[in-house]
Amino acid sequence: MAESGQEKTEDATPRRRQDARKKGTVVKSQDLVGALSLLALLLAGPSAVKLMGTGFGEAMRIGIGTASNDGSLNMVREHFLATLRPTLPGLGLLVMTAMVVGVCANYAQVGFVLSAEAMSPRLEKIDPFKGAQRLFSARVLVEGFKAVLKTGLFGYIVWSSIQASWPDLVGLSKLKATDALAVTGGMMHGLMLKVVGVWLVLAAFDYFFQRKQIEKQLKMTKQEVRQEMKEMETSPELRAKMAERRRKLSRGRLSEAIKTADAIVTNPTHFSVAIQYEHGKMPAPIVVAKGQDWLALKIRELAAEHNVPVIPNPPLARALYKRCEVGDSVPRELFQAVAEVLAYVYRTVKRVKL
Repeated sequence: MAESGQEKTEDATPRRRQDARKKGTVVKSQDLVGALSLLALLLAGPSAVKLMGTGFGEAMRIGIGTASNDGSLNMVREHFLATLRPTLPGLGLLVMTAMVVGVCANYAQVGFVLSAEAMSPRLEKIDPFKGAQRLFSARVLVEGFKAVLKTGLFGYIVWSSIQASWPDLVGLSKLKATDALAVTGGMMHGLMLKVVGVWLVLAAFDYFFQRKQIEKQLKMTKQEVRQEMKEMETSPELRAKMAERRRKLSRGRLSEAIKTADAIVTNPTHFSVAIQYEHGKMPAPIVVAKGQDWLALKIRELAAEHNVPVIPNPPLARALYKRCEVGDSVPRELFQAVAEVLAYVYRTVKRVKL
């Protein structure tokens, strides 16, 4: 249940998913990464073993052929590097295969995620009480069950494979070394393929289980969805774009707007705000133009051209400029001050709009 008493029945919005992603909350199965890496190693294994076999033979030849009685540190280091170099292609193939597949498997699941929040140190991570809570959490219990299940299944696969291949294992002593290695390698390769197959099935279940858990975690109440939409509508970025659009509209139609104004409230030099009110048609006066500094001066010049009264009232001009955008109604708390200005204009200038 949510804190508001509502149930979380709504799917997560794109914004909530994006925020969760920034915090490192993503669907990722390490079992899937491990299983795919092992499968790639098995596929690359024959080529790597062949390279390593050739490399080890070459290393032994170099080691015996370049042996020296010089026991200095530099000589030992050079001899070691010379014998090691032929084995590097095979080892490099295995290492690069595991790295590339591991990176690709992670990227395929979550894409590129660099979460500073997830990596940042937090005191709750070393809190013993919270640590005990995490130790007995549902997630830890599920991970423990997975570990026990994998151990049991893998153990059964190894035992059944050894049992099925026992006659061949017993007869290894009668074979040549190369033949014995070939038989053993084939048995190990078949055994690991069975392990990988089972591991991939477990990893698929793990991935979909985690996906379901995170979807459940990101669920929202109807109130949360409404609140998020409201925040997006009034977000600073959106307000800034709307303000810029209003300013452009205000500049483009400034002269027309001043013609319709009933009064210009000024600072008197820094701010100018044009107010319009039509009795019976408008529930409240509206701001039809506003400006600061040079734009304020332009408004006063246009007001003089169109015979619109200019009323100096610094506090009201500053308040209207700060609180209102072009097209906004005057706020309720400024009604009295604006009404006094309009009343003064109507009494002295006789410019009543009917």
